[in-house]
Amino acid sequence: MSTEKPNVSKGIIDRLKALDDLPHFPDALVKLERAVASDEPLEVQDIVQLIAQDPRLAAGLIGVVNTAKYTTGVPISDLSEAIVRVGINDVRVMAHAINYKSSFKSKPPFSEKHFMKHAMLSAFIAQALAKSLHVNKGEAFLCGLMRDIGVYLLAVEDREKYLEVIKLADYDVSKLSACENKIFGTHHALMSARLLQQWKFPKEIIMGVAFHHTPEKAEEAYKAYAYLTFLSEQAVFRLGFDNGIADITEEEREVPSEELLNALEYFGLAIEVYDELIQTAYEDAENMGV
Repeated sequence: MSTEKPNVSKGIIDRLKALDDLPHFPDALVKLERAVASDEPLEVQDIVQLIAQDPRLAAGLIGVVNTAKYTTGVPISDLSEAIVRVGINDVRVMAHAINYKSSFKSKPPFSEKHFMKHAMLSAFIAQALAKSLHVNKGEAFLCGLMRDIGVYLLAVEDREKYLEVIKLADYDVSKLSACENKIFGTHHALMSARLLQQWKFPKEIIMGVAFHHTPEKAEEAYKAYAYLTFLSEQAVFRLGFDNGIADITEEEREVPSEELLNALEYFGLAIEVYDELIQTAYEDAENMGV
């Protein structure tokens, strides 16, 4: 997966876990993931019982249904009604998004607001792209959402070191992984993948996240997820949003990079179609209050 020094990523995750700084994956979401993976038919009441175990998730879902995308003008306060309104298929991704936004106890040495918005927009865009690229929408959403969670892990591990990374990368996302490797001996994509392994996420998501900066190096079985995750991240940058740490150049917004064109070519997707898809996904996300 990487040429990192032995067990650097695992060591960081173990230390954060010991300090209680590792993001928590709620039991309710674990059970929801198992229920989805079992392929057994799920009824609304089954989902209600799972989500109700975590008041944060329940309150968050009720909040989602009262946003512009879902509201009919009549406020909803009942969890069953909220799940019916959102739809069983979307509850899983919404629950993950809500959990992500409240997972971190320690503040990072960069703009948390920019970082979270970038993650959420990337998730919505990944889901929208998945429809056209014949990739599982739920897994695509999670690839987009979770791809940079390793940035947070490195920054919480050592704030001063991560500030050094930011300075060294000089706000250029193409340099970020190399700078992380130089300072930490590992990089954020691998850190993200290690955490997702611990959380027992599907391998498609783990590998898509692990290789989202080098999708051409992913195993053939996981290339689609790696390229899709790369495209979802690049899309947010193309829309003009940095992630609080780095960005693409203005020139790359005007003239797509070779890496972006190669990713689009992998799917046979024209740049014009890509830009239309990401604009629509952005508008949907805005309607949901992202």
